[in-house]
Amino acid sequence: MNKLFIPPHIFLEMGSWRQPLLMVDRISNYQYGEKGFIQVIKHVTYNEPYIPGHFPDNPIMPGAIISEIFGQASEYLSFLTDICEIYQERYGISLRSLRDICSKIEDDDFLEVVRVRRAQVQGVLAAQNIKFKGIAYPGDTLEVTSQLAFSDNNGFKHYSVCAHIGKKEISKGTIINYREVK
Repeated sequence: MNKLFIPPHIFLEMGSWRQPLLMVDRISNYQYGEKGFIQVIKHVTYNEPYIPGHFPDNPIMPGAIISEIFGQASEYLSFLTDICEIYQERYGISLRSLRDICSKIEDDDFLEVVRVRRAQVQGVLAAQNIKFKGIAYPGDTLEVTSQLAFSDNNGFKHYSVCAHIGKKEISKGTIINYREVK
């Protein structure tokens, strides 16, 4: 398991979601660049508000929730990429991995970049061609990867996403993200 860690108070500042819609528990890996990606973790528990009703006698994580995790992972990828680019431009320091980000995470300069950028960005997400091959049960740990596939001429970013429980792929597809800067 990766020991790199973004403290919870900073993790919350990076995303705009709060309970009960905060679906990412932890960012486990990030790589900046043309082949950049993010990996996130979601622990499925009986305490999730949707579990008792989906389904009462055989609880499983709804596919719509997995799609939401895909969207949140993709937005974290976009956001961290923004942060790396702004930090490089402003301070001349290249941040290319989760290790690099964690080395600066408590610095006032880094936190200022995070706060300013979060206040500037808003957007919408759409799921496309999401396929489900397996089920996530309470007690499972969902590992989600998002990688930028391409950006189109209209400003939409298309991400290839997949979810695994251990080595078993349970879902994959495309997330489309449109972001505006205020």
